This record gives sequence, C-alpha cells and structure tokens, in this order.
Amino acid sequence: MGGTACVVAAAPSPGIVGEARRAATRALVEKVCSLGIPVHLLTPEPGDWRGLDVHVHPTPSQGFHLGEGLAALVEELGVERLLYFSAGSGFLLGLEDIRDMLELEFPLPFGVFNNFYSTDFALLAPPNPGVLRELPNDNALGWVHWRAGYRCYELPRNAKTQLDIDTPGELQLLSCAEGLPPELAAVLSGMPRARAEVLLEILVSPGKNLFLVGRISGHLLRFLERTSACRTQALIEGRGMKAEGLPVRSLVRELLASRGPRGLVAALAAVGDVVVWDVRTLFGALGIWPSPEERFSFDLLEWDALEDPFLRELARAVAESPVPFLVGGHSLVSGAMYLAVELAWDRVPGAVPPGRVVRLEEEDERIVEISPGGGG
Repeated sequence: MGGTACVVAAAPSPGIVGEARRAATRALVEKVCSLGIPVHLLTPEPGDWRGLDVHVHPTPSQGFHLGEGLAALVEELGVERLLYFSAGSGFLLGLEDIRDMLELEFPLPFGVFNNFYSTDFALLAPPNPGVLRELPNDNALGWVHWRAGYRCYELPRNAKTQLDIDTPGELQLLSCAEGLPPELAAVLSGMPRARAEVLLEILVSPGKNLFLVGRISGHLLRFLERTSACRTQALIEGRGMKAEGLPVRSLVRELLASRGPRGLVAALAAVGDVVVWDVRTLFGALGIWPSPEERFSFDLLEWDALEDPFLRELARAVAESPVPFLVGGHSLVSGAMYLAVELAWDRVPGAVPPGRVVRLEEEDERIVEISPGGGG
C-alpha cells in the first residue's frame, strides 16, 4: 500500500455533536494508523488531537476552502492514492473493511465513494489537485470526479458506510447501540433515547407506520421495504440541495404556509406512528440557516433554549406531538436508518439478522459503478 495517505477533514462543531465527532474520528484514525497508513488531519483545532500518531495541518477557523486545502496537501504529499474521510464518518468500519477498500483495483483513474451523490469518505486513485480544487464541499466529491473522467464506484450501502455524525438526530439512535468505542459511548451516555426507542420498536412491528420526510434515497426505501416489519411512507424533497446546490421545492413549506407550525406538525403526525424528519430541507426551502447551536437545540426539541420565535414555536409543536418525531439532517434519514434496522432486529429474541430475512438485490451487496445519467 505504498504511496497511500489518509486525510481527515476535522471541522469543528459545537456541543455534543463536536464531542461525538472527535471521539468517533479518534477511533477511526487509530484503525487507519494500525494499518501503517500515514494520517493527515486538516483542522482549525490542533489541540484536540493530542495523543494520536498523526500529522496535524492547522487550518483557518473561518473561510477555509476544503478543495483548495486538499489540493495543496495532495501536491505536498505526492501520493498515488488518497483515502479521505470527513470527521464523524467511517468510524463503524472494521480493520478488514478499511484494508479491503485500500486494496481495490479498477482502471485508472478511479474513485470509490461511500455515497456517490453525497460523499462522506472516498478512495481516489490517483488524487488530482486540479479536480480537488473544484470542490465546494466534500459532498460533491463523487460528482466532480465523474465530471473529470474518473470511473466512479460506490460501496455497498449499510450502517458502516452511510452513518455520519452530523446532528443530534442520529446521535439519539447511535446511543442505543452496543459495542461503541469507549470514548464515544461515554459522550453519548446522557443522550435522550426515548424517541429513538419508539422508532426501533416500530421497525419490527407489523401494521405500524414509519413516515420519512426529507432527502431519502430510493435505495433506503427499498432496504426498508425488505428488512423492516412496518409499513414505510415517505415525502422526498431537497435531494441535491447541498451536494449540487439545487433549490428546494418543498411541499412541507406549503403545508407550513397554509397551516402554521402546529398544523404542519399535525399533518405529518397523521401519516405515521413515528416520524423521522430531515428538517434541514425545510430550512433550505425557507432560505434560513440557523446557527449550529440553534439547529442542534431544535434537533433535541429543546424549544425553550431557542432564540428564534419561529424555530421555538415549531420545535415546541414537535415536542408536544402525541406521535414521536426524530428530527435532524440528512444523516438521520440515511445512515442512521440503516443502523436503526440493525439495532431493532438485534433486540428481537431469535430473529434472523435482517440482511438474511430476504436476499437483497445483488447490487446491494457489492461495489457498483455509478453512471449519473441513470438517475439518482
């Protein structure tokens, strides 16, 4: 594996999300280092990573351009292969998963992505500084490399490849998991779990209804149809809003305009026994982007801590709904849902693991090449 380096973009985040990201990323970095791969951290907070055998590259706390930073580091390192992670992604991968990814061989140039359409981690062979400079954010890693002529491949979608720590929404589900890295488990020990527990129960309950709202992939819906016992309904909107900067056309916004916050929540609650809501799509449709502190308080439904009157009213309506809501961002309706299915079946005595209840289609179990012309 000569000529390979790993780069982790460790952007800071406040509160419990920042603590969880650091703990998860430390666990990932230790695994990569154990394979003999040099690890480089791009971070504005170099003091957070003491004790790790890594190369720390301090970055500005404001105005840092990830694409330019990656390009400059690749030029400096001169490596043949680059393994990239955003902080909070990939930490559920085992040593064998990482080793297998590093040893993949396809016609050059190629890229392997955890999610082509919204990337959190990737292997690039070779990394091209000119392509990397185009990156507005790491979500677009797949797109920019495909447009540059790379053969692009996607890993099988499951909890290990799709879960990314981005909001308190997915942390509530993650806190229900056993066998987490000790530091991460300690961070999550006080996380509220009641709403996540309801979701886990409903996933294995025939006749119950799960309602997903936001940037939901067709793959996740197919996965839920084949591995959960409940019915799944979905309102899909906002796909591409971050990776491609697309405008959000939102039915949820129309419901809000016509019914107000409480009417909107009541309308969503009427569809399911539990609602999992990527609320960032509504924020995008409204043209607002609250501070991280406000967003995370909203996700935890700490409505009395919110300064914005609209957010406070909406969060209170969600908190007081008789139907439980889990709210967060894209990771909540992607990687966290794969994890939720695994956790839910693990709790059913004598249950067959969900991946063996029925055989998934072959492309769900192997690396596939991505052709964006075939749809998203």
